[in-house]
Amino acid sequence: MAQSNQTAGKYVLSIAFVSSLVFTPVLSGKVFANAGADASEGDITISESNLSNIQEQEVASSSEGTLIQHGDVGAAVEDIQKELQEQGYYTYTIDGIFGSITGQAVRDYQADHHLQVDGIVGPNTLETMALPEMESSEDNLTITEIDSSEDNLTVTESSSEDVSNIKSDIVAVAKSVIGTPYVWGGTTTEGMDSSGFINYVFNQVGIDDISRTHREMWENDGNYVDHPSIGDVVFFEGTYDTEGASHSGVYIGNNQMIHAGDDGVSVADISIDYWQSHYLGAKSFTE
Repeated sequence: MAQSNQTAGKYVLSIAFVSSLVFTPVLSGKVFANAGADASEGDITISESNLSNIQEQEVASSSEGTLIQHGDVGAAVEDIQKELQEQGYYTYTIDGIFGSITGQAVRDYQADHHLQVDGIVGPNTLETMALPEMESSEDNLTITEIDSSEDNLTVTESSSEDVSNIKSDIVAVAKSVIGTPYVWGGTTTEGMDSSGFINYVFNQVGIDDISRTHREMWENDGNYVDHPSIGDVVFFEGTYDTEGASHSGVYIGNNQMIHAGDDGVSVADISIDYWQSHYLGAKSFTE
């Protein structure tokens, strides 16, 4: 399998891209500009020096309680989806991902219950749903801007694990396409499907012999590993009416992956019931 470490410049994320990554955590009560693998199992936090406006907004909202909104991921979102499903507002897969479909279900619920219709689950909406406010977690994956004048971001893992350059590059590329829309058969930043996302990420780091389907990847590519490490690929079965592996994502640590789902490329918490019930295993495409 061909591998190459690209120059550092290829995977430096621009300041313009930071805005697309900023989304509020599910379970964190901290006042930051936060990103959203936001469950009790782990958060992604973005700290950036030029996000003062967003920080001020979160200071105001923090006094009113935790907000759960578009881009958030985790057990809290799963609970909301279950409640909305029980009341007939949400008819899709309970996956713990707060995407556009979940947002619309929340707005419909809010309208029917005479709440502020903003698609954000705050204290009032939680109270109406009879759901408890969530507690924060100290398990974080942090993306910290080192120097905004240089327009660079450095990705750092909060654990002490020494991640290889190639796997760091894989994670950086995966993060760079968060928000890309889901397009069946797509393999570019204009739109990609779930296996197309994997192909795109590994192609960008010089690994261009990955199979096109999840099933073929699982059967033919890379090496099986007992436990996924950062930059490995986690596989799932039974997510569609097909035999064998039917979905996969790039593992980024703390029980989280980046994948292309129905709402596009996003972060998902693989410790929630849905992903655990479909989990098949993990493979390394770099060893």
